[in-house]
Amino acid sequence: MTSKINSHLKEINFVKSILPITKIILETASFDLHALSNPQVLTNKKLYQKGINYGFLNTRAYVLDRDSHTCRNCKAKKVEIQVHHIVFRSNNGSDKEDNLISLCEECHKKLHKGKIKLKGGKVKSQLKHATQMNSIRIQLLKKLSEAEETFGFITKEHRQLLNLPKEHYIDAVVIASQGQQVNLENNRVLYKKCISDGDYQRTKGVRSEKKIPTGKVQGFRKFDKVKYLKKEYFVKGKMSTGYAQLMGVDNKLIKFKHIPKFSEMTRISARKTWIIC
Repeated sequence: MTSKINSHLKEINFVKSILPITKIILETASFDLHALSNPQVLTNKKLYQKGINYGFLNTRAYVLDRDSHTCRNCKAKKVEIQVHHIVFRSNNGSDKEDNLISLCEECHKKLHKGKIKLKGGKVKSQLKHATQMNSIRIQLLKKLSEAEETFGFITKEHRQLLNLPKEHYIDAVVIASQGQQVNLENNRVLYKKCISDGDYQRTKGVRSEKKIPTGKVQGFRKFDKVKYLKKEYFVKGKMSTGYAQLMGVDNKLIKFKHIPKFSEMTRISARKTWIIC
C-alpha cells in the first residue's frame, strides 16, 4: 500500500514538472464492502445490521434439508448429522451453502483425522483490493491536503454532457475542467511507462548455460530510445552479434521484415526509470 501511495505521488510530481499545475483534483472511489458481499443490502437497508455470518443457523437448517439429513460420505441416515465446512473457516472458508456439507459424527471425526477427503468448497470472496483502495484514498487526501475530491460518476456525466469519447486522457481533461467546455487544441498524447532499474534475468537455456549480455552492445542498452527507419522505438532485446529487438511504449515487440541492426539506428536517449513516447 505504501508503494502504491508513493507511485501516485510520484506521478503527480511528474505532471507538476512538465505542466504549470495550480490546482489538484483527485478522482477517487470508495467501496461499500458490506454491499459488495451482500448486494441485497442496497435495496433493504435493514440488512446493514446483519454481518456476513448472520443467518448461519438458518443456512445450517437449509443444508440439512438439502441433504435429506443424510451423511454425504457414507449415506447414513437415522444418526446425528452434523454440518461441516468443506474449506475450513480457518482457511477463509465461506459460510454459504456451497461450502457446507452434511456428515455423520463418525465421518466428521475421520475427516478431521485426515482419513477421508472432500472435494469442492469455496473460500470467502476477497475484498482486500477494495479495502486497500479505501485506505489509499484517505491517505492521499491527507498527504495532498490542498487537493479537491471528485468521483467517477461525476466525471462520466460531465464527459457525456460534453459529448467526448471514453479515454483515460479525456477523463483527465474533464476532471480538470470540472464540466466546463474544453477545446482540445493538441491531439498528441504522452505515454509513460515505468521500467525496472536493472535486468534480473542473467542467463537462459535448459541449464542456464547461456549468459545474457546485460551491458552495452555497440553502445546500446536495453530500453534505450532509438530512431530506426525514421520512427522512434525502444530497445527490447539485444544480441552480441549486433542485432536488436525493438518495441513500442506498450512493451509489445515490433516485427520487421528484416531484423534491425544497431548500425542502422541512432540512439536518441539513454534508458531511464521510465520510458516516454
